Amino acid sequence: SNAAFFEALNVLGGNVEVTGLDPHSVQGDRIYSKYFQMIKKGTPTINISDCPDLGPILLALAAANSGAILTGTRRLKIKESDRGEAMKQELLKFGVVAEIGDNFIKIPKSELKTPNEPLDCHNDHRIAMSLAVLCSVTGGTLKNAQCVNKSYPDFFEDIKNLGITYKII
Repeated sequence: SNAAFFEALNVLGGNVEVTGLDPHSVQGDRIYSKYFQMIKKGTPTINISDCPDLGPILLALAAANSGAILTGTRRLKIKESDRGEAMKQELLKFGVVAEIGDNFIKIPKSELKTPNEPLDCHNDHRIAMSLAVLCSVTGGTLKNAQCVNKSYPDFFEDIKNLGITYKII
């Protein structure tokens, strides 16, 4: 799952090589590369029922590209945070107005702006990493970003090794 955050940098114009992934993995999140390509090509509708952990990074990439509609989003409410609502709140700080329905989230085509206030990670590692990916384009400040320790304690060190710097408060 964590490979998706680094591959997402490529969707935003980066050049990161991710190696060592099992192409025959049964993990649901392995589909991220297919979804990333869909986001790069237009404004797709993507069903994330089988891979809800990809929701935050897909929402971030949709905001930075031409938008998207994610369906099958009901399970996002029962994760470490209400991930749909958390991303809606934080994307608004980038100037993106998301629409949340009972089982969908729509991200319109938008122009990302640098947030004028700190971004809240909502004590959710996937929200923190998704916001960090967006901040690699716009700049910004993350607060409570230490929540990445749940799944990837070295995330910010690895991002730094790619030449990306962050201010974490």
